[in-house]
Amino acid sequence: MVEKMKKNSGFTLVELIVAVALFAIVIGPLFQAFSSSIKANSRARGVLKATQLAQSVMDNVERSNVKELRDDMVFATLGANLLPPGISNASVTATRTTVNTDECIIKFVNVLYQDLSLNIEIDLKKDSSAVANPNTGNKYFMYVADVYVHMNKGAGASTPFSNEYLVHLRGSVPNIK
Repeated sequence: MVEKMKKNSGFTLVELIVAVALFAIVIGPLFQAFSSSIKANSRARGVLKATQLAQSVMDNVERSNVKELRDDMVFATLGANLLPPGISNASVTATRTTVNTDECIIKFVNVLYQDLSLNIEIDLKKDSSAVANPNTGNKYFMYVADVYVHMNKGAGASTPFSNEYLVHLRGSVPNIK
């Protein structure tokens, strides 16, 4: 009597290795594309949050007047007046460097806004054109306000601002002399 051999319907080790290799070749680029899209999405969210913050700061700057921003405002209240609610870092420091009477730079270092650590720089420069008010004779000057929002890369306090910024907005601040 001849014994019949049983047929195995399973996979051999070689077939399994080939299948895994093909799976890895197909899935590898898909995983890399997925990973890249997650990074791009995260960066876009950061830019969106920085843009919202810059817009809030610009709105507050435009509501101010130049005299408040340059001369009278105490640094302790500067953050409360220019930074929007939602800034949860209590150690915000502002430094103001007056280059001349027509320029002013206000910096906020280590601002924690939502889950981002940011630096904010506000540059005020006097516009060269002045318009005289015919009724009072006062000259009406406009100041150009630039708001830059930088990512805080953990640099030292002496150089916390990089040349690369996330957001740059330009607005104007009126001043009457």
